[in-house]
Amino acid sequence: MSTSSAPHPGRAGLGRGLRFVASWAIAAALVAAGLPKLVGVTWHSVLPAFAQLRWSTALGLVAVWFAGLLVHTFVLTAAAPRLSHRRALTLNLTGSAVSNVVPLGGAAGVELNRRMMKSWGLDARTFTGFTFLTNLWDVGAKLLLPVVALVALAHAGIAVSPSLRTFSLISAGAFVCVCAVAAPLLLSPRGASMIGGTVEWVVRAPLRVIGRDRDLALAQHLLEIRSDCARLVARGWLRMSLGIGGYLALQAVLLGWCLHLTGVGASWPVILAGFAVERALTVLPLTPGGIGIADIGLVGMLLALGGDPTAVTAGAVLYRAFVFAVEIPVGGGALALWVLVRRRASRRQPTAAPIATLPGAHRATPRDPAQPGTRIAHVTDVFLPRLGGIETHVDDLARHQRARGLDARVITPPASDASEDPAWVRRLSVRQATRELAECDVVHVHLSVLSPYGLRLARAAAGAEIATLITVHSMWTGAATVLRFAARASLRRWPVAWSAVSTAAATSFESALRRSVAVLPNAIEVSDWRYGAPRPPLPSSAAPAAPAARVSGSHTTVVSVMRLMPRKRPMPLLRIFRAARRLNPDVDLVIVGDGPLRRRLERYVARHRLDGVVRFTGRLSRKQVLAELRAATLYVSPAPKESFGLAALEARCTGLPVVARRRSGIEEFVSDRVGGLLIDSDAQMAVAIADLAKDARLRTRLAEHNRRVPPRQDWTWVLDRTTELYHEAALAAGHGREPRPAARALPRAAGA
Repeated sequence: MSTSSAPHPGRAGLGRGLRFVASWAIAAALVAAGLPKLVGVTWHSVLPAFAQLRWSTALGLVAVWFAGLLVHTFVLTAAAPRLSHRRALTLNLTGSAVSNVVPLGGAAGVELNRRMMKSWGLDARTFTGFTFLTNLWDVGAKLLLPVVALVALAHAGIAVSPSLRTFSLISAGAFVCVCAVAAPLLLSPRGASMIGGTVEWVVRAPLRVIGRDRDLALAQHLLEIRSDCARLVARGWLRMSLGIGGYLALQAVLLGWCLHLTGVGASWPVILAGFAVERALTVLPLTPGGIGIADIGLVGMLLALGGDPTAVTAGAVLYRAFVFAVEIPVGGGALALWVLVRRRASRRQPTAAPIATLPGAHRATPRDPAQPGTRIAHVTDVFLPRLGGIETHVDDLARHQRARGLDARVITPPASDASEDPAWVRRLSVRQATRELAECDVVHVHLSVLSPYGLRLARAAAGAEIATLITVHSMWTGAATVLRFAARASLRRWPVAWSAVSTAAATSFESALRRSVAVLPNAIEVSDWRYGAPRPPLPSSAAPAAPAARVSGSHTTVVSVMRLMPRKRPMPLLRIFRAARRLNPDVDLVIVGDGPLRRRLERYVARHRLDGVVRFTGRLSRKQVLAELRAATLYVSPAPKESFGLAALEARCTGLPVVARRRSGIEEFVSDRVGGLLIDSDAQMAVAIADLAKDARLRTRLAEHNRRVPPRQDWTWVLDRTTELYHEAALAAGHGREPRPAARALPRAAGA
């Protein structure tokens, strides 16, 4: 029996220990003794520069360093689209910490990143492509920097030393070699096959010598990885390039600031030259993180270009402390946190099974969403008896789907004010709802700007590969743009279908999500609201309220239906109404709805003596709302960020001209001077109300169009459209990729 083929474990460990000690000994000698001797300074002359560093300045340096790491996450998330920015930052910090401690630590950092990505559900193929692309962009950028520095120095008229010219030529040659290997690999399967065959031949040569020759199939593996990498480069090359460029730019700013603090009056081309040499030398894996070698290269280049030895050494050491030393404890802390989270998750696993292990999860062939009996869960953070657009729409949608034979149910958080719900309304905690979703064929999540309950359940359903459709019921503009970072970092990689209730809402959300968002509008039973005798509406979960006495003695009655909350802008509506009355006194206002602002609004009305011309009805049933609309002359919607405008759609069906803001969801069913007037400001809205009150001919023409031409947002069409998007959601869940872009078949204003 042969025993010479495997190295002794003790000897292997001893060898690794010796390499570790030797590498750090070389690094320490280069920094502690070699650097001062080569520069001609002592540490006693360098250290006082650090004592003058203020806490505020140190925090500023930390901010620039950390901003660079955040920008670098865009490179990582482009190379692995399922990776969030938070996890990308964790990979960056932990990988750098290991690489900066262990000699040839790049391999150890890669292995650590592999294990972390595996724990997050990313397979080996994804990790291989991620590693190849991130290292390709990182190394390529570092090798290109000396050439950029050479051009910057020449442009600034600064004499270029022969050593820098030679270094730049070597770096440019290495960059060309990297491109010569990467380009064929990414551009053609034949190139990948040739490279794989060549690498396999080289690797198998020593294996044949020791009698362990075997087929490694490297060419086949490279072909598989090539297809993924080529797709990622085609979609994310600009993002990766801007990410690595921004990262290096912030590191250069950090170096310039450190040199400025230590009194080095160098120009930016000179700083760029030193930075380029330092970054390029970190590619050499001789010492952990290039310590010692990169430091000497940085200091030597700055001295060659006229820097003061003491100030340059102090600035270089301060800079390297951030890009090398600080990353070790911070990355170690991130690694410890990751280990702690994994341990806690493993402890919880026996008592709370993940949704993927429950019955019904991971369906290979999801049920046809149109098939009777299909189990559909509508997830919403808010529901009746609270009254609003989402609440009303989800209630109606579930009822209409149940009327078609679908097993539709509503899942919403527990509420203290909830009345007696139908059996298909489930008020559950997140844990209970997660188990409920496992029994469903389709999960339809309805989101507003802030919907933590819906987002958590959407993520759980998507992770379990249940067909998931997310409908956004709000406009992601103004203050809501702070959520775009979350969308870009996480939401867009979920295997779900996305929709919004209007073209305006879809456009605002697309800019945040950077994915195609279909239009799935709200709907009404158009025949219930059309001009003429209505048929009885579907039962509602909302309790009716008695209307107040009508305002008398008015010629033109303006009506608006809304929840009395700041987002709907009832207070600006009262100011608009006052301005309109100054132009035309024969105008009354009826505000239908209730909410937290009602008392404040009533005090405003009393203070400005509008009691006789403004009436608040409170909460009304649908029949009572219909009666108010039919008694009015025109309808006003003052909210510029109205994502759809269900009440405005109901008013349009009754034949009322609608006055609303441009670039809102109301443009889906109202065209300017066809079904109403679309304006750009509150002042224009006041003028429009006064003009319509005076111009009976225009008012009649708009009303006749609305009575004659029904809108498309009827339940029959919207239910069919919903089923189409459920199919898109099933496709996304079944194949684990983005759904094909759904066609926006909805016209901006039907009949316009």
